[in-house]
Amino acid sequence: MQPIRLGLVGYGKIAQDQHVPAILANPELQLSAVASLGQPCPGVENFTSLSEMLAQGPQVDAVVFCTPPQGRFGLVREAIAAGKHVLVEKPPCATLGEALALIDQAGEQGISGLFAWHSRFAPGVQAARDWLATRTLESVQIDWKEDVRKWHPGQAWIWQPGGLGVFDPGINALSIATHLLPLSLFVQAAELRVPSNCQSPIAASLRLSDASHLDVRAEFDFDHGHDELWSIQVRCKEGTLRLDNGGATLSIDGVARAVSEEGEYPAVYRHFAALIRDKASDMDLQPLRLVADSFFVGSRESVAPFYD
Repeated sequence: MQPIRLGLVGYGKIAQDQHVPAILANPELQLSAVASLGQPCPGVENFTSLSEMLAQGPQVDAVVFCTPPQGRFGLVREAIAAGKHVLVEKPPCATLGEALALIDQAGEQGISGLFAWHSRFAPGVQAARDWLATRTLESVQIDWKEDVRKWHPGQAWIWQPGGLGVFDPGINALSIATHLLPLSLFVQAAELRVPSNCQSPIAASLRLSDASHLDVRAEFDFDHGHDELWSIQVRCKEGTLRLDNGGATLSIDGVARAVSEEGEYPAVYRHFAALIRDKASDMDLQPLRLVADSFFVGSRESVAPFYD
């Protein structure tokens, strides 16, 4: 069977660290071309724009987008209009309206689309979801605290409008939570702490619930330079489940459980290949909706300026 030929747009840190290695390791896929204004990707044809890649490059079946969310909408629309399947790194767009329009366009064009909530593919997440399916939920505590200087050095777009700030990593936690829990979540209250020289929050506290009044709390911090923490704890009548290290490890009542050994991005690309084969799409917007609602109902507190 001929591999699915991929073009990639945006050859930055996430593409270099995660996407390209996952593509190269999957025999169902072939990286054929890259469009980027930065350094070229070795071993493939490189172009300076998506338009140039589509017009002058080798034939591709699908396009992967690793650009910042601001300005991504037009690029993804262009690829869909050309009949290409699309994989879009999270968050899919700068606004809900843009993302909804892409879903409609993908359906009209008959292509496969994937909004790549990569944290849902962390090794412990599916096992956690299976365990929770038969339990009685009581409360959820999310703690997602990391050092932006370590993971996104010099990436000023994060602090601009549409860049999401602390929700750039926080949306990963929300993507797991919305995948684990059976009912839709709603934001009850949000406290957003915004550096005086930025447009997006560096920390946030959320209170969420669902139709059954489940108590869900989340603490996000993007300026946490020590003892980084990516944890989701779910208390049930039958015991307490905990995902740590972004979902890489799972424990029940303090006892570690065996999980898949497959990494997040290899699993993302295996899922994308299956979607294309099955002529299906997976373009869920629940994590982005929760972020949008947090900005909509949240109070804002100005805090000390941020310097990279």
